[in-house]
Amino acid sequence: MPRQNTRTPGDTPSPEIPADTGAEPGLPTAIVSLKVIEALAAAPAGLGVTRLGELLGMPKARIHRHLSMLREHGYVDQDPRSNHYRVGWQMFLLGRACTSRFDVMSLAKPVLERLRDQVGQTVVIATYSDNEVVVIDFLRGTAPVEISLRPGTRFHHNTVAQGKVVLAFAPDRVRQQFLAQGTLPSSTPRSITDPDRLRAEIELVRRRGWADAPEELYIGINALAAPLLQANGELFGTVAIIGSIHYLPGTPDPAHVQALLDTSQQISALMGYHA
Repeated sequence: MPRQNTRTPGDTPSPEIPADTGAEPGLPTAIVSLKVIEALAAAPAGLGVTRLGELLGMPKARIHRHLSMLREHGYVDQDPRSNHYRVGWQMFLLGRACTSRFDVMSLAKPVLERLRDQVGQTVVIATYSDNEVVVIDFLRGTAPVEISLRPGTRFHHNTVAQGKVVLAFAPDRVRQQFLAQGTLPSSTPRSITDPDRLRAEIELVRRRGWADAPEELYIGINALAAPLLQANGELFGTVAIIGSIHYLPGTPDPAHVQALLDTSQQISALMGYHA
């Protein structure tokens, strides 16, 4: 689960973090952080500290303090190559909690329920950060063996079907940055830890439009996943079927795969995407 934030942006700064100074000295600390997030949300490619300071009319040191705290708690990510900052995975979860106007689970619930009823397994919606898949929500399955996940749970891309989909359909920088790690994290003996083997798997996923990960995260568990695309064609996240290897074997049932693909296409269309 995500680490709990024990200090809110409005708290009194700790001794090692100086209080805000500079432009608009009376502006509350929490508002400055929100302005930083708003600026990053409007810049999909990310922004550097200098450019953020220019946009907000604030000193670089002040901007950097806020970015450091926001990054620590998952609200922003930093590209290690460009040093640019972008909104992070925690913002997806915050957005889900705060808005009812565009809630993917509510929007797509009838479609997800049909998939769940077709396959009998747990259905999961997830988004992603540069290194991890982040569970947004799920529908419980109807099979005797039920798999349950907590919203906010995170998994490394190479250990889950959803992560393989992310690496196949997210912007190139996500894949390149993840593969540049060298030896990849392992959850079971079947996890793919060799970058070259993972590259081959990613190409397969891109060609067929879906991924699986039999016993690569937990022994006895498999998942099938497909991409969810936004109106502009960018990856929002994934929809996945998760269940016991007994119900989702290493060689998937073609009917399950087709039901998953139909669902991903229908939800993507609800978000405005048209192939």
